[in-house]
This record gives sequence, structure tokens and C-alpha cells, in this order.
Amino acid sequence: MYSKTFFVSLGYTTLAVSGLLALLHLLLPETQGYWKLSLSSVLLFVAICAALFYAGQSAAQSKNKLAFNNLISVSVFGKMVVAVLFLYLYQHMAKPADNWFVGIFLFCYVVYTGFEVWFMTRLAKM
Repeated sequence: MYSKTFFVSLGYTTLAVSGLLALLHLLLPETQGYWKLSLSSVLLFVAICAALFYAGQSAAQSKNKLAFNNLISVSVFGKMVVAVLFLYLYQHMAKPADNWFVGIFLFCYVVYTGFEVWFMTRLAKM
């Protein structure tokens, strides 16, 4: 997979997620206070995807045949730790009145995880 293909796909994914989050914030007044969380979540996952893409390219071209598998294992665990830490810090710093922040974050998590599976699968075929 070429870098251009990855970044165009990442752009489309981010545009779709941002549009759906904006629609959610417009339709449900309870979620309007979470626009900073939405923005932060999208930026976090864009950064994770970009880092994982470059690490995946290196691992796919490595002479070590287990490098790509090791990267997948570390990235799954690492992303879960980052996600839990992100939610924990947000909850303690912002002290939200309800649990909408979890749903918004999980939406981003699931969409970008699906995107990661797609591009990592394409990298593995290299």
C-alpha cells in the first residue's frame, strides 16, 4: 500500500467520522458539551493510525518474519491501554455529568479499529 492511498483513505475516514459526530452533536443536545472530546478522540486515532502505518510498512519489509505479527500484538494491547488511560483521564479532569463521552469515544475507537484492520491487511499482503 502506498502512503498516498493510506492518507487519502485516512482523510475520507476522518471526514466521515467527523461528519457523523457533528450530526450527533446537532441532533442530540446532551452530546454538545463533548465536542472537545470528539475532536481529541479523532486526532488521537489519526495519530495512532499514522504511526501504525509507518511501523507496519517497516515490519512488512523486515527480514524477521515475525515482526509484523509482533507489531499487531503490541499495537492491539497498546491501543487498549491508551484508550483506557484516555477515558480515565477525561473522566477525572472533565468530570462529565453523564456517560455520553464513553459512547462517543467508542464510536471513534470502533471505526478507526476497522480502518486499521483494513490497511494492516493490505500491508500484510505486501
